[in-house]
Amino acid sequence: MRHGQICGSEKKRFIGTTDVGLDPIGVLQATYWKQAFTPLNLDAIYSSLLNRCDHTARLIAKGKKIIKTSALNEINMGSWDGKTFDRIKTDQPKEFKKRGECMDTFKAPDAESFYDVSLRVIPFFNHCINGMGEKILIVTHAGVIRVILCHILNLKLKELFQIKVSFGQLFVLKKN
Repeated sequence: MRHGQICGSEKKRFIGTTDVGLDPIGVLQATYWKQAFTPLNLDAIYSSLLNRCDHTARLIAKGKKIIKTSALNEINMGSWDGKTFDRIKTDQPKEFKKRGECMDTFKAPDAESFYDVSLRVIPFFNHCINGMGEKILIVTHAGVIRVILCHILNLKLKELFQIKVSFGQLFVLKKN
């Protein structure tokens, strides 16, 4: 599940590891999911360390223990983190263009690539689905969800933005 809507989401920016909170709509989204998950007996709830995921998970968990891990953190955008797309396009047009061409391997200064994200996320995800209970909830970020879905669907990482992910969106995966 992606965390609820965040403060400042109306501007297109690189959020990454910038620790922003949920806005009132994000709180409502998490509260909705709390009601949906109440009848389920989840075996485990995992969350990114970042506030927007932790808050979403706490609203859903209803006192149940949440296991927080940096493996689920959003991509670190380095010096681009928190800056608007327009600013980066203006200040660093060549790098912005290169990012669009090499989405899987591009790194902004002091950042990680989506390939780097996959190296921490996929092993954690595989560990979760292989023996950590039948019903688990992972509250994380759009980039992390896209990386996981590329892995499951055998898509190339450079195609990850073909996958649309909304605030508060739930993806249900079932083991065969």
